[in-house]
Amino acid sequence: MTDAEAKRFINDYYYSPNPGEEERFLFEEGMLYLIGKYHNPAYMSDLAFFYLEQRRHDLELKYLEMAAEYNYPTAVEELGFIWYYGQTGVVDYEKAYGYFLRGQELDDDVVRSWSECKLADMYHRGYYVEKDEARYKKMIETLYAYCTNPGKMKSVYHYPERCLPHSEVGVRLARIRAEEGRVDEAAALLHDTRIRLGEAIRNNPTWWGNIEVMDQVVTLEYKIGAAGAGVRTKLDIYDIFWMCERECTVAFLYGRRRFLIEVVADETSDGEVIKNVIKFDGKWFRTARELLEKAEIDGKKLTVLYDAMQDMEVNYG
Repeated sequence: MTDAEAKRFINDYYYSPNPGEEERFLFEEGMLYLIGKYHNPAYMSDLAFFYLEQRRHDLELKYLEMAAEYNYPTAVEELGFIWYYGQTGVVDYEKAYGYFLRGQELDDDVVRSWSECKLADMYHRGYYVEKDEARYKKMIETLYAYCTNPGKMKSVYHYPERCLPHSEVGVRLARIRAEEGRVDEAAALLHDTRIRLGEAIRNNPTWWGNIEVMDQVVTLEYKIGAAGAGVRTKLDIYDIFWMCERECTVAFLYGRRRFLIEVVADETSDGEVIKNVIKFDGKWFRTARELLEKAEIDGKKLTVLYDAMQDMEVNYG
């Protein structure tokens, strides 16, 4: 393998809207070649995030720790996430706090923002530190103002999918405003967050964490009565998060074809009834997240096509 071939394999993976098994294999081989030759922590960190997307957390940890030895910012930050969420099977909030604190002090606006977001969560939940709601609220308000004014920042991160935590902070601030009774402000925050997040998912449909955040956004919209109250004028595919709470059918047009999503109570062969299983295009999905992560039309994920779906309507019964 040559440097040029390795970089071509990597670019082919990043620019593919729906990379397949061969593209993933070649990406991995290209990364391993460059790491072995140059020992560049940026390559180590990028490969670790690839393994994160594949849920191969043992290898993710290995390459993050290698990059962190060079004090590479995103590796430090992601190690905080690993210990916070227990991706290796062990939760360690003390280690998570240490890595996020370290990330907060690095000269990287993106890493600092993500680290501050998680430190705020730790004060909100009382993980390793004393629970402090006032501090949590102040941190989220300050961070939201910071994230929505990128012109103040000194550094620019080199991959678009690893951007500032607009969406994560936006849904947190919306929840704070809803709890304060400021529902209109919460609805506006959720609407802005939903738009940003929809574009982020379209640009990188394999980044599974964004789907999880969209679930939170849509669910909160419906719970506070923001959905369908004038903020949004039509349904889109992400409303399935709320729709699938009940048996229903969701119809939409793509091009000149009509598609149907069915949410039904499905009975397994042993008689067990699984509530609200989703059927689309002859395939079954256990949850809305699985549908949005895997379902395709003409080889393109629904999340890539979401704004091209027309006349979406739902019928319960």
